[in-house]
Amino acid sequence: MSCCGNGTKVKDDPLAFRNHYPLPVRAMVGIFGLVLLSIPYYLLIAPGWNHFSWMLIPYGVMGTGAGLAGFSFCLSAVLGEARESRVDLATQRLKQTVRGWTLKPTVIETSFTDIAFFDMKRPSWATQENILTLVPVLENGDSLPAFGSFPSEEEAQKVMALMGHMPEGPSEIARHWTKAELDALKYSIAAQNQGQADSQVQADRQKSCGCH
Repeated sequence: MSCCGNGTKVKDDPLAFRNHYPLPVRAMVGIFGLVLLSIPYYLLIAPGWNHFSWMLIPYGVMGTGAGLAGFSFCLSAVLGEARESRVDLATQRLKQTVRGWTLKPTVIETSFTDIAFFDMKRPSWATQENILTLVPVLENGDSLPAFGSFPSEEEAQKVMALMGHMPEGPSEIARHWTKAELDALKYSIAAQNQGQADSQVQADRQKSCGCH
């Protein structure tokens, strides 16, 4: 499965994607961070305060907050990486690590069966490129972070099919797939069937022993 742009493969794993902020966005974030970093100077140093005043307290609070926010934005602009997603066929789960502007990572694991459908969206930064990302949508309507950067709908649909969603039906699969991709699909289907069988066995055991 090919991908390009800001959904690069991780360590040559075609089912792992690292989405990062594009360079123009990182530049804008960095500039905004520098502006915030300058606020403490203009609030606390440039006025030349020569004695304590109660008016300094709100200025100090605003200056400290702006300085911390500016440092966070500048660091985010330098690091750039925002999220990493991996489609795990063995466990039938989508594993996503998301790092926002606060730089604190959040790990999200979602079973394939919990995803109701996928939205295909074109990133706002892809002005001159034919690039699509996948947005998983849960049964309750909540959306997970977008992942991947696919050059065509066919490439995006391959990942959807591996996760149990085949919008064109099984009859259309072999038309665009390589042998390695078909082998991965067979592996995914086998893992899905095994998971369903294990769940049924566990349900039968609970029913037979009267467990709840």
